[in-house]
Amino acid sequence: MFENHLVSGSRRRLIQLAGMTAVLALVAAACEGGKPAVQGGTSTAAQKPASESADKSAVLATYDGKNFTLDKYKESTGRLNARARKSLNESVDRRRQFVENDILSDLIYAEGEKRGFEKDPEIRKRLDELLRHLVVQRVMEEQQNATVTDPDVRAYYDAHPQEFSTERAKASHILVDNEQLAKEIYDKLQADPSQFTALAAEHSKDLSNAKRGGDLGLFGRGRMVKEFDEAAFALTKDGEISKPVQTRFGWHVIMRTGREEGTVQPFDQVKNQIKVKMVSDLRREKTTSFLDELKKKSGLKINDDELAKAMAAEGGAEEEAPPSPH
Repeated sequence: MFENHLVSGSRRRLIQLAGMTAVLALVAAACEGGKPAVQGGTSTAAQKPASESADKSAVLATYDGKNFTLDKYKESTGRLNARARKSLNESVDRRRQFVENDILSDLIYAEGEKRGFEKDPEIRKRLDELLRHLVVQRVMEEQQNATVTDPDVRAYYDAHPQEFSTERAKASHILVDNEQLAKEIYDKLQADPSQFTALAAEHSKDLSNAKRGGDLGLFGRGRMVKEFDEAAFALTKDGEISKPVQTRFGWHVIMRTGREEGTVQPFDQVKNQIKVKMVSDLRREKTTSFLDELKKKSGLKINDDELAKAMAAEGGAEEEAPPSPH
């Protein structure tokens, strides 16, 4: 959100966005516990005497007794994504506009300092919130480090060949909120499987297919959430009905209605897919473990009764329609 997208749009928008660079300078100062890295909105590199700057970097522009150098330009463009950097190379005007707006952000910041805005309580509050967000983001980024080797990927493939089969299942389901109702529905279906369509229309909270008897159509392995996927593919014949299965959406009663056989995809064809999945799983495991440890160390306890009272006082939370188990 803090990249310098000052190469297109109206001049007014460009100047407004340019001022955001000053926020980063204040954050840096807060982190270091010292004076801001900018004075009057200008980086310390740009504040150096003209003679010293000229020795190290070409001067692209001058303003307010200061120099905007090639080094400063490279520093600023280095914060852009690849697409934005490429757009600067499309014309001299875009590069010139970029330099002008970078300088304008410094001048605007300097004007704000003259007015004492850097000491404004609301701005300091927003700065503290931004600092908190950036620190939390950095900590969580550290939990995302995960390495999976090629032998790890091969071992997973060999141990889970069924995950890479092209076979597809066809099934219908009835989704309810609680286990007791799911068991009652299951018992009724054991006595009379032909009731499935009627019971789905009556009880299923998956409204996208309840009126069609809970029909989900054909789906391959891994298409549904894990618990549902395993239960559906474990059914061995058409018309077979699973015992109640719990997922994050609720409790499902599943009936197999068809099957298309397939073959196991070659390792080279799914290698990258496996690696992405394993890295994702490892990151999730590390993050979950880290958060659980934080909660344990802190003795975190949530007073559900008081929370419920607070929600009731505010009119309660709106309920969302449950999604299919895709």
